[in-house]
Amino acid sequence: MGNNVKTTESEKSKKKREEKFFMELMDILCQIEAYSKVAETLGINLTNYENNHFQAIEMLLEKIYGEFATTVTIWWIFESLKPDGGVYPLIDENGVKHVINTPLQLYKFIKQNDRK
Repeated sequence: MGNNVKTTESEKSKKKREEKFFMELMDILCQIEAYSKVAETLGINLTNYENNHFQAIEMLLEKIYGEFATTVTIWWIFESLKPDGGVYPLIDENGVKHVINTPLQLYKFIKQNDRK
């Protein structure tokens, strides 16, 4: 390839890369939440330590994905799990229930419903 050759990334490739990044981010955030829950069951309170980290994460999420995606993501990671291991449904403004079990379902829900 010479100096005058220009390449551009296809839209499909961009979307796949964005989806992969989101999946990896959700995996890490879910791991953090799981570790926090384990520490809590052992009587270790990490709230004061974690608050600043979560505030920074939320700010970065909002900068990258916007308010809607951030709100849904934070809810899904930290509040959607039932004590029995199931998930609470997300109820949209029309009263429709959405059960989001996986990061991929979360990603697709955000993409379909985001009003950026």
